[in-house]
Amino acid sequence: MSKILQNFLDFIWPQFCLGCKTEGALCCGFCLNDILLQENNKISWPDKDKLYFEACYVCCDYHNKLLQKIIKNYKYSYLENMADLLVDILEKQSRRLSLPKNTIISNVPLHKRKRKIRGFDQTEILAKKLAQRLNLKYSPMLVRKRHTKAQARLSKEQRQKNISNAFEINKKDSLKNSKSPKKILLLDDVTTTGSTLNQASKALKEAGYKNIFCLAIAKN
Repeated sequence: MSKILQNFLDFIWPQFCLGCKTEGALCCGFCLNDILLQENNKISWPDKDKLYFEACYVCCDYHNKLLQKIIKNYKYSYLENMADLLVDILEKQSRRLSLPKNTIISNVPLHKRKRKIRGFDQTEILAKKLAQRLNLKYSPMLVRKRHTKAQARLSKEQRQKNISNAFEINKKDSLKNSKSPKKILLLDDVTTTGSTLNQASKALKEAGYKNIFCLAIAKN
């Protein structure tokens, strides 16, 4: 039924590639292949006095114009069907990390107010889809306990203050009573100063989790 609906929508509202404008998909295979993966080297954060994660990796360079369009259309134009394109990228980089089978995949969550406005949590969708692709467990381990300003509009110092202590463990889905994960892979879409990932990791560390690794689609 969903395929019939999708075919009908494609007929009345044809899709065009965000890169080359070819009709048929929001991003054709040729353009998607032009989004190059970066080497899976750890990002260094020399301005951080304390890091709560063991390592942070990114998939791509945010300066890629097509990648920017995909991410922005996914987040701000509410095109949820862009998620699979981004998960393709995340899956390729994740497989390079040789994650253990008891890795837990989680995400940096939106505040419930922003989620209600947007209608979905973009990183939750990505994390769930990635976990399914990799045959790993997904868990919503964190909640954002206070509403924060959009990080993109703030300076480095303002970002750190804005996001400070913004997260706590999700008591409804805690893994405390289960076997401790070998690793936690914490997902975000775009990282800039690393402050959001660091504060999210801090909440996990304070709850007793140790092996926290971060992965973002891109670093701005």
